[in-house]
Amino acid sequence: MIRLFEYDSKQAQSLSQVPVHQPSIIRVIHGEKSLLWQDESVLVGQGQLLLIPAGSHISFVNRPFHGRYRAVQLLLPHDLPQGILSSTADWRDPMPVQNVSRAVDLAWNALLQSLSLSLADSVQLHYLAALLLSLPDKRSVNWLYGHTQRSVTQAALALMSVSPSAPWQQEEIADKLHMSTASLRRKLALEDTSFRQLLVEVRLSHGLAMLQNSGEPLLQVALACGYQSAEKFSLRFKQQFGLTPAAYRRTL
Repeated sequence: MIRLFEYDSKQAQSLSQVPVHQPSIIRVIHGEKSLLWQDESVLVGQGQLLLIPAGSHISFVNRPFHGRYRAVQLLLPHDLPQGILSSTADWRDPMPVQNVSRAVDLAWNALLQSLSLSLADSVQLHYLAALLLSLPDKRSVNWLYGHTQRSVTQAALALMSVSPSAPWQQEEIADKLHMSTASLRRKLALEDTSFRQLLVEVRLSHGLAMLQNSGEPLLQVALACGYQSAEKFSLRFKQQFGLTPAAYRRTL
């Protein structure tokens, strides 16, 4: 339902075009994150939240403070239960950075506690609603979820994310989605993507998470991402994110 990821580094990390497949909230705990957002430079400091709609690709630099950068990312469900969305008709884009007020901090900690205790999905959504409705900018909920639609892209990502290393074929995904291969190709094109692009994003995103959260040898990471060699995985990783897996690991 709601997934949590923690990011730690000892050196600056510069990553390009990192895909965000689910609505996300990142809280910087230590250090700062700088990114380019709609041609504007945005800085997310300690005690601030970064809101990212699904379908975004972000380029950023994580900068440690006194030798450490730490952040927590919440991957949110694509759909929220009825009644959580704000009723305001103001759909203009706010800034993606929100300050952490006392109300936001209380709701954030309650949500993290519900995740750590593996409470029921309905309880987690209750705390998520409290967090979203506590945000200082009341347009934020509409903005975060106004970009999200149930789409063929999301359905394909959900299937491939279950097993990034599987030898996925376009025909197999089309069959699971009960459509022809031509229909899948056409609908993905209308959503400005392709089967190949989504598969690469799923695999490399999985690899990025493994590099951050495990000490597995590079070959094992590559195999877990569907690549048959560490060299090919490293090449794809650098093409996507702008640095090699080895260079990324040196920042941790």
